[in-house]
Amino acid sequence: MKKDKLLLIILCFIFSFNFSNEAFANGKKEGENKSPLMENFMKNMEVDLRLSYGFYMHHHYEMEGYRAHFPMFELSLQKQTYGTSYWQHCFNYPAVGVTAFYSPMGNIDVLGQAFAIYPYIYFPFIKGNTNFGIRFGLGLGYLTESYDHIENPYNICIGSALNAAASISFDISHRFTDRFKMSLFGGLQHFSNGCTSEPNKGTNVLRAGLSAAYMINEPVERIDPSQLTEKRTIEYLKEFRPELYAGLSYGYKRIDYNQKDYTTVLDFEVYVMEQLTRLFKLGLGFDLIYDRTNILRNIKSGETWTTAQIMNPGAHVVGELVMGKTSFMFVVGKHFGKYMHTEKNYQRLGLKIDFHKHIYGKVTLTVHQWHIADFLSFGVGFKL
Repeated sequence: MKKDKLLLIILCFIFSFNFSNEAFANGKKEGENKSPLMENFMKNMEVDLRLSYGFYMHHHYEMEGYRAHFPMFELSLQKQTYGTSYWQHCFNYPAVGVTAFYSPMGNIDVLGQAFAIYPYIYFPFIKGNTNFGIRFGLGLGYLTESYDHIENPYNICIGSALNAAASISFDISHRFTDRFKMSLFGGLQHFSNGCTSEPNKGTNVLRAGLSAAYMINEPVERIDPSQLTEKRTIEYLKEFRPELYAGLSYGYKRIDYNQKDYTTVLDFEVYVMEQLTRLFKLGLGFDLIYDRTNILRNIKSGETWTTAQIMNPGAHVVGELVMGKTSFMFVVGKHFGKYMHTEKNYQRLGLKIDFHKHIYGKVTLTVHQWHIADFLSFGVGFKL
């Protein structure tokens, strides 16, 4: 349980960092006095209420027994960006926010109820009073029931109370006044623990609903991009300026429900990136992964592998979508180690935060075969 509390603290800090950055951005020209923090926080701040109705999507045959239709409720605090950073102009002024989520999840005793809190970002595709866009959210969820081989053996979906909560939805919105808008949306709500405990099939809920948002104060006029100081001009980007990164990530997982202790996964990585545009970087990297679960599997199979043998090297291609101090990372790679119990091909999704021009932190999920979660990890690194 101590590991789960650590997961809660780290996830809440990492995923709220970018929201606080946007919430306190002042949007004034350089040289002018800054507004008080609370005034900056409240600029373009909206309260959003979302009501939806959904049902379970059975992505495993053995989950067919979970049949229910149920409501979901969300109360969000979101900030409509207005151009304090260049990336906001490029993405049609997205909205960032944090939401509190609740659902009875069909009142199925073995699955329990769901509570969650997670930051999100909404990308509009078009401009105007009527808009269409996509919203991504990722944070922490709490399920009141989880698998127990004695008290709750029929919950084959979730093996822990604390889980990752992920949401994706497509929204059609219309702004009726400068301060009030409504939206129709549909999408997917997901809970799983990233293979930190077994079982880890997770739950997927298809849903659709209605939302209403009200801006607390009068909207702020958007900032003209020409007023921003943008270092990476087109001429700057044409020059070859590779960036070298080195980092270490720590993860943990269980491979059996009866396993008492978590096993450690360490990932040392070095990679080189080149910024191709103001919003996108591309690079190549090298991994060296120590996964102690291989030793446990060896004991079961009667094999004997040394620590050195289970150190798995790998190479990967990495892409990075840059949004201010925050970046979304996607990795496709291959392990070359001879001694391993997982697939050699791997993929990785991650969120990277620049705490300083030379120091970054990140949280990543490593998967195999594009859908099988392997481990969730937290890392820090240094940019040369």
